[in-house]
Amino acid sequence: MAIAASGAVSFSDLRTEFSGAGAISFSDLYRGGSLVRGNAGNNTATNLAASVPTSGAINFTNFRSTARGWRKTFASNATNQNASSIFGTDYGVNYPKEIVINSGVTLGATSTGDEALEINSGGIGSITVINNGTLIGKGGAAGQAGGDAFEAFVSCTLTNNGSIYAGGGGGGSGGTGGNGSYTTSSTVTESPSFHQDNHYWEARNANEKLVWQGTIIFNGYLSQNAGNNWGTRIVIGGYTYDRGVTRQSDDKWTKLDLSRFYTTSSTTNTSGGGGGSGGVGAGYNQSATSGSSGSSGGTNAGNGGTGGTGGGYGASGSNGNSGSNGNTSNGSAGGGGGAGGKYIRGISFVTFTNNGAVAGGTA
Repeated sequence: MAIAASGAVSFSDLRTEFSGAGAISFSDLYRGGSLVRGNAGNNTATNLAASVPTSGAINFTNFRSTARGWRKTFASNATNQNASSIFGTDYGVNYPKEIVINSGVTLGATSTGDEALEINSGGIGSITVINNGTLIGKGGAAGQAGGDAFEAFVSCTLTNNGSIYAGGGGGGSGGTGGNGSYTTSSTVTESPSFHQDNHYWEARNANEKLVWQGTIIFNGYLSQNAGNNWGTRIVIGGYTYDRGVTRQSDDKWTKLDLSRFYTTSSTTNTSGGGGGSGGVGAGYNQSATSGSSGSSGGTNAGNGGTGGTGGGYGASGSNGNSGSNGNTSNGSAGGGGGAGGKYIRGISFVTFTNNGAVAGGTA
């Protein structure tokens, strides 16, 4: 407890604040000694006994409003803070340490691997954190977990009078659309060499003989229903044979050219559309966003699914939507959303008093 700002100051007061027991004298109480410590060169905190001289004249008035300890006050926004960097080599000294975040000030994490404030290992002595502002973890990227706001590896006391928000998880990616296929058909025409003897159609007395490549394909009578235009077309074995238009005659029969038509088909495979990206989770310097739409699939293939929406502070992201089915395979399921971060990680090290708002979990 700090020495009073006014009124009488006694050696008992000084002993209680800086020593704890035993006889003391003013010579024991110079700043920089073992009782009233000075700051290491890399300690950025304020010495709460800065008014105590390091040598020369010393009296009770030098101790008014002083206390044993260091205090770091955040009066402006900062990111990725940790206690060992704040207190430097004094972090390992058995001396009280205090961190205060002022109202209206935000400490944020710029990656999910960092915290807004970390009380890392190696700290000795009492460590007190008073948050009157806001601690915010980083929001997760698509499908990734949100970051933590506060983490402790050594014993500390945390009083929250403001807000401590973990980062939200990113939304899952959309599933890939199912594959598709389509078939195209075309008619192929094979025409014989003009008047070639192994390609002909003979007609005599309503009897028909069709010869293709020297093989008799048909020999008989064609009714009017045999094809288009009586006696001029016949379908055999999946091939359509048509008479030609050039006629030769002799005393026995008429000989005509002919052509053969048949249909070919080919199948083309198409790919399903890619899934959309998931949205990011809410966190430091970013709001939760919706996932993007999936891309279109090819002909008869499915479209990719829409990505999931990122989670709010400390909440999990939504799963991505499944891709739609194609005519040859089904679309795949969307990816899972990332988990929300923790507003306090290392809760077993923390004596926590909450007078404000929190979002997320603890671990």
